Amino acid sequence: MLAGRGHRLDHLLRIAGLARSTYFYQLSHPERVTRADLEPLVGEIWGRTPNGCGHRQVRMCLVHEFGQRVSAKSVLGVMRRMGLRCAIRSRN
Repeated sequence: MLAGRGHRLDHLLRIAGLARSTYFYQLSHPERVTRADLEPLVGEIWGRTPNGCGHRQVRMCLVHEFGQRVSAKSVLGVMRRMGLRCAIRSRN
C-alpha cells in the first residue's frame, strides 16, 4: 500500500526486514480458507456446553453424529480461525 504512495519497494522491504523474493512469493500464494464447510457444525457442537469443548471432543462428535471424516488438526485449525477456545483448561 505504501509503495503506491511514492515509497520505494526496496526501502520498505529493508525496513520490514523482508527479502524481495519472500514478498513476491506471499503475493502469488494468498492464504485460502480450508474446510469452511465444517464451521457451522463446529460452532453448533462447541455451543452445546457453557465452557465449550476441545478439538478432540468436537472431532468425535463430527465423526459419530455427522459422519464427517476429519482429522483433529483440521478441527483445531477451524476452531482457531473461528476464535473458539476451550475455557476449561486454559493457562493461568
